[in-house]
Amino acid sequence: MITRIYARGFKGMDFDQSLALRTVITGRIGSGKSSRALALALLVTGSLPGTGIAKSNSDILNAVGNGDSLTVGLEFDDGVTLERAYKRKKNGAVGCEYRNAGESVPKNLFELELDRRGVSIADVSAFLALSDAKKVDELFRLFPPAGDVRGLGAAITRAKERISELESAIRGKEQSCRSITESLADMQVPAGTLPEVQAAIVRTEREYQAARDELTRERARLEQAQVRPEREKPNTAQQSTLFSQPQGAIQTPIQSEQDNTQPAFVHGPGIAVAALERVLSALRRAGCEGCAAQMVLRRELKQLRTEATNG
Repeated sequence: MITRIYARGFKGMDFDQSLALRTVITGRIGSGKSSRALALALLVTGSLPGTGIAKSNSDILNAVGNGDSLTVGLEFDDGVTLERAYKRKKNGAVGCEYRNAGESVPKNLFELELDRRGVSIADVSAFLALSDAKKVDELFRLFPPAGDVRGLGAAITRAKERISELESAIRGKEQSCRSITESLADMQVPAGTLPEVQAAIVRTEREYQAARDELTRERARLEQAQVRPEREKPNTAQQSTLFSQPQGAIQTPIQSEQDNTQPAFVHGPGIAVAALERVLSALRRAGCEGCAAQMVLRRELKQLRTEATNG
């Protein structure tokens, strides 16, 4: 914060004015009120705004200087001073010396220090002549926010880019939703409600499993029918008596040669034929039309029937 402004040889007077956060300067006409403001403007801008005086060192010294020298300066709350000192040389040329804390520095470093400390002067008449956009820029320059203005601009740019990305993503999702809606409209849904369809699937699975179980049982019966005749094959003496029985008789009790008390049963070809026919029927129900299993069964049935007839 600026705590003091001072001048030597400015409009024929020297002054040293202390400043607070807000300072109001009052006085009679000609007491130096406007001179203090103009001296501060000269220090900061290097010109005399609102006077029509050119910015050359010679014009400034001739207009507000006292003879051949003029010094304007300010002091900050940390005790550092900045000064512009105009002086006419022997050849008549006017030079300007820039001082920081009493030491001479180049002009660019002097202006950089002013900018670093945020010192600026507002020209009301020039401000009013600006466009609305330029006025906003000037206000940001005079009263910078508590932050990085350039960083804020970059953040705004990134936010705009992110908004564009989100809008593009939204358009893509909307297109996907339209495609899904069209696909659903074209989808052929089975008749009935979902529970009805699920119940039909369960029934079909049960019927399929029942057919598989029946096929398994028929195969087991066929295997038994093939094994028992071999195990219980009658002797030659008994064979003529066995096959001379009526065709409908399937089992005939005979006395065992080793144990006269226990009857034994001999299975004729009829039981094998019946078993094979049941297996063949199960295969047909299972949809095995023309498969190798059916061909084998038919051959076996034909052979058994031939044996039963010849026997």
